[in-house]
Amino acid sequence: MKIDSHARQSAKKFLRACLRPDGSLDEQSVREIIQLLVTEKPRNYLAILHRLRKLLELATEERAVRVESATPLADNGASIFADLEKRFGAASSTVYEVNPNLLGGLLIRRGSNIWDGSLSSRLERLQQALS
Repeated sequence: MKIDSHARQSAKKFLRACLRPDGSLDEQSVREIIQLLVTEKPRNYLAILHRLRKLLELATEERAVRVESATPLADNGASIFADLEKRFGAASSTVYEVNPNLLGGLLIRRGSNIWDGSLSSRLERLQQALS
């Protein structure tokens, strides 16, 4: 679906209206804005809804946190999630997983940011440096 600049700007404006001061989404505001768009049906409202859906997905993914460790952590990553929440704000979702392929260390993903302190990635970098 081709989206014109007016629809893009409107979707961004609606997304900003849905965000709390801490950057998290206010679900009630999202519902109200979608209801407003569906009932009022402004010009290109389908394109605006489509773009708003994409922006909401991106905003949600950007706040999702995933922690992988080579061995099980005593607190299942709770201390890591707490540290990340202090630094970056509350997460929309948190996932903890044990991944033995890492060999050691941690792999932390928050949205598009990746902190890779795993032994397997260090060994790969060393192998590339030597070859």
